Amino acid sequence: MVLGVLLYSVVLGFFNDYTNLFSASSYSTTFAVAVVMQVLTYGTFVAKDRIVYRFKRKESTNRIGLALSVWLLMFLSKFVFLGVIELIFSQAVEISGFFGLIVIIASLTIAQSLVELADKKLAT
Repeated sequence: MVLGVLLYSVVLGFFNDYTNLFSASSYSTTFAVAVVMQVLTYGTFVAKDRIVYRFKRKESTNRIGLALSVWLLMFLSKFVFLGVIELIFSQAVEISGFFGLIVIIASLTIAQSLVELADKKLAT
């Protein structure tokens, strides 16, 4: 969680400085958004794991139902992210809509994958 918050904070800081996709009134606000996004991401993955567990528990695993359920959760969670950020930070943070959030989350995911890859390479 701590590494995730720090990584989100750095990536959001870059988006704040160099793009119009994310705008925050201060770096402490950016850090608070990073904490909220990390908590929401964790909750989304917990919900995804529960969906996968339910489908795998059944005798006849419906792969299409599983894929659609996980996709729907991941898609709708982005609207929850936007709503929660708007509710908590209202005027202090501006994200340029759904597309902007998708770009930010994709960048965060790539950055997290690169950090994990570097950690594995350094461990060996």
